[in-house]
Amino acid sequence: MMGRTAELDRRIQAGPANFALLVRGGEASWTELADRLAEFEADRFILVTDGAAPADHLARVRTIAEAQAPCTVLAPSDRPAARPASDGRTVVIAIGGERACGVPADVRLPTTLAAACGPALALLRPPAGGHRAPRTAPALVWVRSDVLAGRPAPETRAGMVEVIRHVLAVCPAQYEVLAKVLRPDGRYSPQAIAACLALCADARAALVCFDPFETGPALALDYGRSLGAAVHVIAAAADAGGADVGAPGAGVAALAPGDAEALGLLLAAHIAVHRGLLDGAGAWAHHALLARNGSATALPALPVRSAGTGARTPAAVLAATAGPGLLLLAGLGHPYCARGRLLTPVDATELRAAVEGLGRTAVPHSRVPAQEPLAAATG
Repeated sequence: MMGRTAELDRRIQAGPANFALLVRGGEASWTELADRLAEFEADRFILVTDGAAPADHLARVRTIAEAQAPCTVLAPSDRPAARPASDGRTVVIAIGGERACGVPADVRLPTTLAAACGPALALLRPPAGGHRAPRTAPALVWVRSDVLAGRPAPETRAGMVEVIRHVLAVCPAQYEVLAKVLRPDGRYSPQAIAACLALCADARAALVCFDPFETGPALALDYGRSLGAAVHVIAAAADAGGADVGAPGAGVAALAPGDAEALGLLLAAHIAVHRGLLDGAGAWAHHALLARNGSATALPALPVRSAGTGARTPAAVLAATAGPGLLLLAGLGHPYCARGRLLTPVDATELRAAVEGLGRTAVPHSRVPAQEPLAAATG
């Protein structure tokens, strides 16, 4: 899987949608991007960016677009003009991280690994009421593997949590290969980045072909995500509640990018073990991959809840986030299904046990350079 090339061509079929994922490297790839954009024959370009794109990368894309048609730059919170109109064609290009790649766009240019592995490849669900979004799927996803490889280590480490999510929930056959490649210092070659993108694209393609909006089997792609969102809330509460200054793991400052998502995976594993669905080896597999990635493996320290303050316990926060239920694993790559449902209701007792199982001190594993060289596995 890992280490052969920094470039990649994939097509993803998601229901009726079919789009290309192109992973490229080097300055020569800009010419290909210009040619691809020219195929749209646009009368106008709208660039939607969230600030995650490197300034020179954004400037280069804007220059290419402006050479072909007028170009406007917007933030994701801005509402693009209605499109397309009968008197012209407006092409939306989303460039940046997860926020930018989560808007309706014809072209997505993710500049973070997390965005490239997730939102850039996902269809947008039609809004409630039956009205479809202007575009639920992109026509093209274009990624520079060398740009992703050069991003800050914390950002890349967070992106690798997304890769780990795919391996645990969808394609455990890649477990050993990924374990050899993961590095706590977050430094990867463009070849390793491209291989991780291939892993995520192939895993997604296997699930969304007949489940494009991820309401059935493709729910596995979001394994642990809602619990990770709850960890963000819990960590913020630690800061707002006045956890001891300097206490290990106190608050958001102790959680590096991706740590909350990593803890969401661990919480999901603990809940599954508590239910008797997942064995100890499966839970250890979660911990082992995240440890090799340098991710945190325990919740942040929390202030003692004061009576009458209205503060919520971690279990209460998790319960509010769990909603109708959680996707749990009965084994790596095997979501638990009961009575045709992949979402399992979880009560407060189980959530409390999961929180207690993770402890209270979020001290991440070493994030210094790994001792072994980057493995380039074959197969």
